Amino acid sequence: MLSRCFKNRFRFFALSCAVSMGFSFAVAADLPPGTAYVELQPAFTLNYGQTTKVRYLQAAVTLRVRDELAAVVVAVHLDAIRHEIIMLFARQSEETVRSSAGREEILEQALEAVQALMIKETGEILVDRVLFTSWVVQS
Repeated sequence: MLSRCFKNRFRFFALSCAVSMGFSFAVAADLPPGTAYVELQPAFTLNYGQTTKVRYLQAAVTLRVRDELAAVVVAVHLDAIRHEIIMLFARQSEETVRSSAGREEILEQALEAVQALMIKETGEILVDRVLFTSWVVQS
């Protein structure tokens, strides 16, 4: 009973801290119990490709996590997560970025990179899906 009480108090404290620090995450009512989303804000705007021509990509990314506590833990590591995703986007070719199949491949690579980072930092896989909520390409 004491450990359950402590766990609930910790969750309340962690969620309160995350909200007060401005982290954005939402619990979805129509999804499995505990599922939450963490938006990576601001959206990513960067150059991509290895050519001399400047190409821009703007992508809004959201992470689906297993519960509210996982959202708080992931929020602590947002800088490292953003770094991994920026490096992934920057090394993509124009063909990959412009095609639907390429975007799916990037989603898979992003999920693998974020999960590897979470395992390294926390010992757990906290993120179960990466979503692009916006994807704009300019060549």
